[in-house]
Amino acid sequence: MCNDRTFKQKEQRLKEYEMVSNRNLQQDDTELGYRDMNTRFLNAEIEHLSSKEDVDINKVREDHIRKKNAIESAWHKNSAASVMNLKKRAPKKGSEKEARYYSGYGLKDLEVFLKNSDRGGNSDEYNAVATDLELYNRIMDSSDAVEGMGLLKRLKESCDHYLSTRKNPVTSKGKIRKAIITSLSEKVNVELVRQREEYQNAHKNNFAAMKDENTSENVTAAFKSNYNMIFQVLNGNIELSDEERMKLDSDSEEILSELIKLEVDQNQSKALCTKFFNALGWSKNDPRIVNYEEFAGKEMKNSPHKKLCYHSIAPLDKLDENGKVIGKEKDAIPQAKQLAGFAKEGKGVYYGIGRIGKGVYTAARDNNPDAKDAEAKHNSWRYGREKGSVMFTMLLNEHARITTESDMIVISATIRKTFPKLYNYIVSHESGKFLDYLTMFAAYMGYNTIIGAGADHVEYITTSNRKALTMQDNIEVRTNENDEYLTDELSLTELKKQEMQKADA
Repeated sequence: MCNDRTFKQKEQRLKEYEMVSNRNLQQDDTELGYRDMNTRFLNAEIEHLSSKEDVDINKVREDHIRKKNAIESAWHKNSAASVMNLKKRAPKKGSEKEARYYSGYGLKDLEVFLKNSDRGGNSDEYNAVATDLELYNRIMDSSDAVEGMGLLKRLKESCDHYLSTRKNPVTSKGKIRKAIITSLSEKVNVELVRQREEYQNAHKNNFAAMKDENTSENVTAAFKSNYNMIFQVLNGNIELSDEERMKLDSDSEEILSELIKLEVDQNQSKALCTKFFNALGWSKNDPRIVNYEEFAGKEMKNSPHKKLCYHSIAPLDKLDENGKVIGKEKDAIPQAKQLAGFAKEGKGVYYGIGRIGKGVYTAARDNNPDAKDAEAKHNSWRYGREKGSVMFTMLLNEHARITTESDMIVISATIRKTFPKLYNYIVSHESGKFLDYLTMFAAYMGYNTIIGAGADHVEYITTSNRKALTMQDNIEVRTNENDEYLTDELSLTELKKQEMQKADA
């Protein structure tokens, strides 16, 4: 069964994968075929839409079939030359009707063979394999490796299902198809075993190294490998016995107790959240900075969210030698440089507090049809009322992995049950007024962005990895505290150039 929330989660992740894939299309590549050709998504979509009176299910099916036929035709045409080249270097291992013939080819090669095979229309079972393989190959070219194991498991399921329904093909093409998928299945099974052992051994070895000598390098390595294991277990990719799970939980608590001792950049907070994302590597990732034309064009088109997101920064308090507030700094340009990733004090993000975990907060219009970008911008300016406040305009890009605040509440309960020591340690060290720990729990599930409810047609978004953000080059600097429309524009590119010139001087 696929309830409404589950389908929306699947659809959101598919949008993100489509944006990654379509941004990096090579010559003769088709757009990702998963949405129109993979039964895992198609069945969930039909179930989701079946209860909606204003949707013509037959029309939806017809549209998918039309796109399916067009994609299959393009597959056959675009792969013809590549298949000929692949066959020229074929290892001498039997005929094309035998799995061993394909043993010397990699997963990308087997994708070409699958796409080139033409029987006058592919079965659902065949296209499930082809699109799962296509998705894995494209996503792993430009995404975190930790995502790969789940995609491989889905590919294994599709291979197993196809082979269970095609035990004794009669035609030559049927035998060839079975041989390709048999070879693919064998490779996927080997890779799954390899990855599982690699994750488990990395955790074991790095944890032992940390216990032997708790240097910052060893603690960071232990944390990363522990994170990878937690991620795979929570996402159902690695199964542990109760004893193994409890040991991993205890190890996690011990690693976090060492992690919290690490130093941070000069302009970062010393909270656990900062040290968590520093060790994970997310805090040092740069945002993408583009001019207005690219921002409004390619970036908007490739965003899985497609809404303008606004972030304002107020000038910091000015303190005397005793730490007493005596006024405000003249502007928030230094903090803007830090957020953009080129402050001289360090590249790390300042993980600010908000309503839904620590991270980079933005405001965007919500899904109400009457909502307007101007309302979100006005809402954001409330956090930068003073003269000298700075406003960024951003988009979530194809690297965003998006969840919702309500879903994270459910997921947090799962983490608490599965890894209670890890859960309690994080919550006890990030138990502020709001759910400060939520972006860390989201990270364990692979999410770097949480969308929560706001007010007055506005939704609040917190992002823990700037890689998921595209910034418009021009930022606004407020020139009048009484009028948010009175601003000057500055270029992030120019600010970065000036910063580099200072460093070289």
